[in-house]
Amino acid sequence: MLMKVLGSSSSGNCYIIENDSEALVIEAGVRFVEVKKALGFNIRKVSGCLISHRHKDHAKYIKAFVDSGITTLALEEVWVSSGVSGSRACRIVPGRGYKLGRFKVLPFRANHDVPCVGYLIEHPETGRIMFLTDSCACDYQFVGLNHIMIECNYSMPRLIEAIAAGRTLASQRERLMSSHMDLDTCKEYLGETNLDYVSDIVLLHLSENNSDERHFISEVERQTGKIVYAARPGLEIDFNNAIWQN
Repeated sequence: MLMKVLGSSSSGNCYIIENDSEALVIEAGVRFVEVKKALGFNIRKVSGCLISHRHKDHAKYIKAFVDSGITTLALEEVWVSSGVSGSRACRIVPGRGYKLGRFKVLPFRANHDVPCVGYLIEHPETGRIMFLTDSCACDYQFVGLNHIMIECNYSMPRLIEAIAAGRTLASQRERLMSSHMDLDTCKEYLGETNLDYVSDIVLLHLSENNSDERHFISEVERQTGKIVYAARPGLEIDFNNAIWQN
């Protein structure tokens, strides 16, 4: 099973977990034609699409998924704000499990400035994946994780530096602190998480102005002792052969 990054920034977010016969898409923030290209134009193998929240960089192209017959999971607020409906538009409830092909999905509440969820995803080939983006914290601990995809948007020193240099508006500071996860919070959460079965950690949604990819990877590797990646378009990671427990 391969995890592909099509986008992981304010310009657009989208991830694909796939093998030769099935796929799960996470977020619909990049053009649907790019998703089709990444799938070799075989959209029939897509078991479903997961949306975290209504912001355009995560849900802009949700209608294309539904119109293409792809079952898409999102909060009620996402469907209301997008004006999209149909038999493939599935309104989810956090804490309730869903099945998309061989993928089992459990949405859980995130901490953003609009209603938002993360997802716990299971598949026989990958084991257990935690996906969390656009959240200033995580209120839940999950056991037996094999892959962690978690937001690490900014660090306070880099944010202060960017504000001083005029690259980031000072007014953005409070919003970031209450809606996005910083490096220290990410490290703290990972430090409290049982990583015995974790193969790799993928840092999501790094800010162009307020982050430092190499430093973030180094810090999280030092904290966890795990293989760490920063999500960027074109990144592909083998999510196969996970050691996991039921």
